[in-house]
Amino acid sequence: MADLEAWMRVGYPIETVLGDTERVLDAWQSAGVKGILIGPLRFDTALPDAPSIVDVRTATLCSPSDPRSVPAFEPNPTIYRRYGVVAPTPSGHDMSARWAALGRFLDAVKRKNIAVWVIEPDNGMVAPDPNPDSDGLPSDLRHRLLFEESWQRAFIARVEDTLGQLPQADGIILTGPEWGYLPGTTGPEDFLGPLPVTAGPIASSLGFDLDRLIAAQSRLVTRLRKLTREAARLGAGGGAFATTTMLGNDPGIVSWLTFRARVLSKFLLTVHDVTERLGKSRGKEVKFGLSPLMPSLAPLAGYDFPGLATVCDMVVPRFGIHHRGHDGLYGLLSKWVAAMNEWSSSLWEAESFEAVGALTGLHLPSTDPAAPAGQRMLTLRDFERGYPDAFWREFMVPEARRAIAQADGYPWRVLPSVGTGRRPQGGDPVGVADFRRLLDAIKEGGVRQVVYHNYAHLTPGEWSMLSEVSGTAWRPGSGTQGGYEPPDL
Repeated sequence: MADLEAWMRVGYPIETVLGDTERVLDAWQSAGVKGILIGPLRFDTALPDAPSIVDVRTATLCSPSDPRSVPAFEPNPTIYRRYGVVAPTPSGHDMSARWAALGRFLDAVKRKNIAVWVIEPDNGMVAPDPNPDSDGLPSDLRHRLLFEESWQRAFIARVEDTLGQLPQADGIILTGPEWGYLPGTTGPEDFLGPLPVTAGPIASSLGFDLDRLIAAQSRLVTRLRKLTREAARLGAGGGAFATTTMLGNDPGIVSWLTFRARVLSKFLLTVHDVTERLGKSRGKEVKFGLSPLMPSLAPLAGYDFPGLATVCDMVVPRFGIHHRGHDGLYGLLSKWVAAMNEWSSSLWEAESFEAVGALTGLHLPSTDPAAPAGQRMLTLRDFERGYPDAFWREFMVPEARRAIAQADGYPWRVLPSVGTGRRPQGGDPVGVADFRRLLDAIKEGGVRQVVYHNYAHLTPGEWSMLSEVSGTAWRPGSGTQGGYEPPDL
């Protein structure tokens, strides 16, 4: 039996699987790939029109937000009219050949008994407000999905349209919306960003008073920006009682956090109900899943998995460990420590680490080779030194166990998303040796499967390692897997 079952995220550009479908699928099957997550469903018009000869490794690519990136399919206006929202405007590009090639690819995937889940099925929705960006959804307004009913109808219409266009889909994975979880930024990604007035109706429906929530959030901002060394040290032990004391024993702050969780859960449960209805109308179950931050970080974004786990057929926690970039453990925690250090002139770096540890419950082991056993990170320099043995043993193995808890205790409902390589999510490189340690830690924690993010960036070293733990090992130049080579864009 394989150490882990492998899945593959086919993200942007999707064209990486259209030029050599059979060779790709034969290699995946040899390596034990059991499923794919595909999305966002967008094509790159900067690439040649004939998908059978596209070689993305030698082509000039555009980013998913570039105007040359277009939805892979034309909208079904009937669906949007039924929801009373505006349908996306046709792209103006003839992508029919590529769309047909994608259909053939997905049909071939299903013939090989590989599962197909659509990730980001809402991509391409049109915002009810004017002046949307190229994706149809202004990134600085995405949080309005949590509050405004017209935005929710537009979201659900796009999900229904996507599922209608892809009969091969077994389920969907949502990557948002979610609350901001970054410190000291602007826009919806800011953990301390202000609540809009449009949150008033949903606050009332859930039994909250918006003015009180706004006042509590203001007190939290003030408290964090004026945190003393004594308060940080007292809260350093963590736990609900110590952390609450560090935040001034303020019940309003607890209400603010509870509000975030209930609003997000309400929206996600609504989308889940829609997928159940669609499944009944299709005569085929449409499974439902979420892709949150890794378990210890997910509450920052408002996820309440004790309340969500029972409706999730799959949880795809983002197990990025990289520094800098997006959604990596080292990068996210370093931003919080740096922000705490900047906000309060009385805090040294060590106290900022303690304060962040109290807020998040995360205390990473020191990476200093001279540090005594058991010492925690104390300086931002520690994030530059990589991952000590204690990191895998003391953090990543328990984190894998927490991921199973996110999936209501069922190992086969959790699918950690792992991405390393040269530029994981725009972050610092993570080498193949650390990729293997990550896979080993996930397995030791009881998880049975992982999905690689993103296939377009799969390196030979990572494919060699992933195929080794999930099936027949690939080796460059050996002639295995029909001369297949990973894209490594």
